[in-house]
Amino acid sequence: MEDLFRSYWWLLFPLGFFAFGAWDRWLAYKRSQAQLDLLRSYAQQGKEPPADLLRAVREDEAEVYDAPPYGRLHRRMYRRGWRYGPYWAWRTALLTGAVALGFWLASEYADLPGVEAPFRLVAIILTCVAAGHLVVAVLSSAFRGR
Repeated sequence: MEDLFRSYWWLLFPLGFFAFGAWDRWLAYKRSQAQLDLLRSYAQQGKEPPADLLRAVREDEAEVYDAPPYGRLHRRMYRRGWRYGPYWAWRTALLTGAVALGFWLASEYADLPGVEAPFRLVAIILTCVAAGHLVVAVLSSAFRGR
């Protein structure tokens, strides 16, 4: 058992991130459920809910659907498909290609024994991913605005 922990100690980090992410989602679910229950009780009584409660519900919804919280202009551009534009597709393709090139170079010129095959495997996978992103970038440039 001690050897298992010594070999796979790094798995504590992804498991911890998963646990904290699940806890965050659970708390967000309970908060939205409480807000909706409060709105439902106002509707059953026939009263108008307070403006602060409606604004809080709208802001929570905006956080979910508007990913970049940089302001109104950026949210509008994000909603209108700017995130799918050619700029981001080319940027992703070039970045993934550069990382793949780095792994190809590391597999060829690594001074550590036994790392050539893993680096080459990662380089092959990243090259395939970069080729897919390149196809998406070409198609998004060719069919822009349609």
